[in-house]
Amino acid sequence: MRAGDTPRAQVSAGAGGMLRIICVVPTRMDSRSDEHLLTGSGRSTRTGPDGYPNTIEDPSTGASITFIERSVDEQGEYLLMDGVLPPGTDSGPTRLHPQSEVRSEVITGRAEMTVRGERHTLLAGEALTIAPGAAHSIRNDGAENLVVRTTLRPPGEFEAAIRALYEAGAGGQPDLFAVAAVLSHYRADVRLAGLPWVIQRPLLRVFAGLATMLGRSPLS
Repeated sequence: MRAGDTPRAQVSAGAGGMLRIICVVPTRMDSRSDEHLLTGSGRSTRTGPDGYPNTIEDPSTGASITFIERSVDEQGEYLLMDGVLPPGTDSGPTRLHPQSEVRSEVITGRAEMTVRGERHTLLAGEALTIAPGAAHSIRNDGAENLVVRTTLRPPGEFEAAIRALYEAGAGGQPDLFAVAAVLSHYRADVRLAGLPWVIQRPLLRVFAGLATMLGRSPLS
């Protein structure tokens, strides 16, 4: 996955997807620079005739994401998606999108969104926008399914990243090597926010290399 770090002070949460994540030196590592990736622009269970809408699901939690469309308007290219979180579930560890702005609107339910450490409660019809690089997460604290419609600009390869993460976490037991491989590859699109990137980046490269050596990378 890809990413950078340039937070501004607005808010918005990504549609629910899961990111659930010593030494042998691998023979192959992803040598692409972060700068190169940042300048660049799974599998579905249901797919329409033109590829959209399509849905990925996590049977272990009941969470799902429906990718509605990827298109271009007067503001540029975007990805539109609906995330569904059952009561008591969340979108996984706090993450950020280094190059993309995210606007999320609650369609149904009650969302507890945390953006750069600040908590926000959103009800149906309310929306927030998060700037590129701002760490965020979302949780369903209500009694009904939470549906959040999210627009990601620019979309980059976020859809591919989330598909790969869902595959890495199949069955509710994430493969840490597989997750590391995905996060390393798609670092321009999504990153975990809990560890400074200067530390996280080399660790991901090592685990991603091991995932490839062990045949556990979903990208192989």
